[in-house]
Parts: sequence; structure tokens; C-alpha cells
Amino acid sequence: MRKTIFTAVAALLSMAATAQITETPEGEMLKNMEWQSQGMYPDYVAQQMYQFVEQGAIAHVVVSGNKMYIKDPITKYKVGAWIEGEISDDGTQVVFHTPQAYTESNGTLFYLTRLVQVGNKLGLGESTDLVFSYEDGKLTQTDGGYLVITNLEGQSAGYLDYNINISPVQEETVTPPADAEMLSYKMDYEGQGGQHSQTVNVAFSGSDVYIANPAGIADSWIKGTLDGDKIVCPNTQFLGADESLGYFVYFKAAEGTIEMVEYPGFGTFPVSTINLTSDEAVTFTYNADDRSFSTEQLFLVNPAKDKVGESFYDYGKSSFTTFTEVAAVPANPAVTSYYDIIEGFGFGIFMIDMPNQDTEGNYINQENMYYNLYLDDTPVANPEGLTDIPYTYTYGDFFQVSGTSHTFKYVNPISEKIGVQTFYKVGDQVNSSDLVWYYIHSEPDAIAAVKDGQAVARTEYFDGAGRMVSPDTKGLLIRRTTYADGTQQTTKVMK
Repeated sequence: MRKTIFTAVAALLSMAATAQITETPEGEMLKNMEWQSQGMYPDYVAQQMYQFVEQGAIAHVVVSGNKMYIKDPITKYKVGAWIEGEISDDGTQVVFHTPQAYTESNGTLFYLTRLVQVGNKLGLGESTDLVFSYEDGKLTQTDGGYLVITNLEGQSAGYLDYNINISPVQEETVTPPADAEMLSYKMDYEGQGGQHSQTVNVAFSGSDVYIANPAGIADSWIKGTLDGDKIVCPNTQFLGADESLGYFVYFKAAEGTIEMVEYPGFGTFPVSTINLTSDEAVTFTYNADDRSFSTEQLFLVNPAKDKVGESFYDYGKSSFTTFTEVAAVPANPAVTSYYDIIEGFGFGIFMIDMPNQDTEGNYINQENMYYNLYLDDTPVANPEGLTDIPYTYTYGDFFQVSGTSHTFKYVNPISEKIGVQTFYKVGDQVNSSDLVWYYIHSEPDAIAAVKDGQAVARTEYFDGAGRMVSPDTKGLLIRRTTYADGTQQTTKVMK
């Protein structure tokens, strides 16, 4: 792998740069295109460069007449912008003229520029054209250069890709037949260091069994064969494109564990020691009487075919039982941890436990749940503008979900309180939890009053991951006290 020392390019780029393209261009979006490349990116804190090999990533490619557009061609710096190229008259080559505007940061506009290696530096070559061959739907970089984020003077920001290849994925997903029997199941499993439950569809067609991808990708299924009291699901099944991860994903047999590790000032997060196995299949034990099934094997929805991806969904000791949904009132959520904005990082973090249970402790389908979030008295909208935020919604580091624990990153100071209320919709009926407030710096008068005069309705304990635990559990816990009038108090305790 080539190494480069990044220094400023002295010469100015003489050609005019194109305008930034942030809207999806009109044209044909090519389906199931996979991105592969090599590259480097900087760690400004450690003051060093890191090399990487990217494979299995989703490539977004649009063709419109003799134009071709590629979204986010810098693997480690994605901003939602497109680069524009020209398809040759004979259709065998695509040329991207650079520089092209890519992103703005701190008032500086940055560009995508094709550079070459000059000694141990990056610099301008005789041409700044990024060139690909185009054959059988596959793009292969042929110019031998680097696609780099630079300013208009050609100074590198340190992010680059090279040896770029974009090709159609040849594997296909499976889909249950239209006449298959479709049932709703409750899936219980160990994942990301905790115990979780969710609703998953399962289809039966003769001896074929289709389990909906538990990671939530639409029209993505794991296929198995029902053989007596076993459901056998072959290893390494292609499950399609997971846009939330940015990768094509596979059903993979695995082994290992995930433990929750506390990072002071940031919270508790899962750390994995997961490895793929050579098992031919993941086998479930099937009970024909109640149509339940379960397995002790660990399996992943994995963003790589032959290695453990950087981000994956893990499912250990999973069990499936049939589930009938009924209207219910969701149990109250609770803020389980809060960290003020961290000096030098510019953001803070808080975590909320949102039970996927009703007030009687029964499981409810989180796919039909949503929540309202308030910072002080201001409703929070997600980037799509929704204040009714879907329960399982994720967005980068700002909205994260692991089981019932939701983690939020914020950049503007919170002066007083955080509010949250969950909703459960079944048919036309919507039921809600209480609107629960967490006071950051001090207790409000209302809670201070009930401490002396109100009876305690219930006291619950949570660990650092937001999971409810026994009152006898040792260690640093979150204690949530609910009083008779519905007000709540959340405090940290060491037991």
C-alpha cells in the first residue's frame, strides 16, 4: 500500500471549479452498486495518518444521458455531495474533471481534486482528471491518481481514496412468495451487551421459512428450511443494502461475547470480541405445537461477507414466539444518564430508557412506538423535521438506539431540563406515557415537595446501559423514584 506525506501543494489550481451538488441528480439510480477503494484519513489529535481498505460499501451512482454522478466518493468524509463525470461517446470511459466543490467547513470551501504522488508529496500532475474504464456496468479507476479533499490552492485536508472500483453486486436477496403464511413473532435475544425484544415477521411456505431481517431492512429476509423439529438457515446469506450502515449486509454465523464498558464522561458502551465461524448453518429448534423456535448459536447481520464488519447487529440465544398486538399504555421512560458538554469536544451526551413494555410489564411492539423529546421546553425534531420521532430512529452519533436504551448527542447547552414522552399506536388508537422531566442541575419545587409529603409509588434501578436491574445489584446504578402524583426523580447511587 502506498504511503504519502501530506504537505501543501504550491501551485494554484488554474481551472475553474464546479459548483457543489447536494441534491440527488435526475436520472437512473443504478441498483446494488458496491464501492471498493484504498485510502487514508487523518487523526488530528494523534497527528498521524491512517490507511484503510474499503469494501462492501454501498455506492450511489446516477446516470443521466452522457453524465454520471457518484455520491460521497471520499470514504472517511461523507457529506451528501455528488461528483459529476462525463461518459465517453463509445460508453467505455467516464471522466471526472476536478476540482469539484465538495463541502464547506468553518467558512472554507473544500474541493475534490485529483492529485498524484510527486516524490513523497502529493501534487498536481499534468492532468487533474479522474478517469474510469466503464465495462459491463463496472467502473475501474485507471488514471493512477488520488481523489483528495483540498482547498482551492490544492492543500490537502488529509482525506483521500485511490484504486477505486464500483461494480454491480451479483448476489440476490430472497423474498417470500405472495401466498406464504405471514405471522408476527416476538423475538427475544442477547445483543450489544444486553437483553432485548422486538417484533419480527416470519413467513411459511411449505418447508421454506423466511425470517424478516431483524435489523429492520425492508424486504430483506433470512431463508431457512423446516425439517422436522429444526429450521436450518444456511450461513452467509446476502441480505441487501443497509442504508443506515452504508453497507451491503450478510447473515453470518459467529461466536464470542459483548461486554459493557464504562468510559468516564461518555457513558457505557458495548465492546465486542466477536469472530465469524465456519458453521454451515444456524439451526433453530422448532416446536410445532405453538410454532415457536429458538437457537443457542450467535448470528450477525454483518456489513461484510468474509470478516466482522466495523458495525454489525448481533443476536445471541434468540427465541421466537408468536405475538398478537393489542392497544396498551406504554410504561414511562426515564433519563438514565446525563453528561454536560465536554470541554474540548463541543458536545454532551444523555441516555434515555424507553421501555417497550406497557404499564403492566407486557411487551409492546416498538415498531409502532414513537416519542417526543424536549430540551428545556423546546420540542426536538429529527433531521427529517419530525417531532414525533420513530422509536427505532437513528442518525449518526446524534440519535442512537440499543435495545430500549437511546443515546443522544447535543451541541447547544441545556439550561434546565430534558423531557420525554412515548406513544404507542395500534390501529387508530394512540396511548401515551406520562411526559417525564429530568432536571439537570437541581430538583424542581414540585419534586422537592413530594419527597416529604407524597407516597412513593415505585422505585426502579437501571445499570449504565439503561437496563432495568434488581435492587440488589451492586455497582453504580440509576435509581428512578416515581411518586403517587406521577412525578419522578432520577439519581445516581452506588450500592
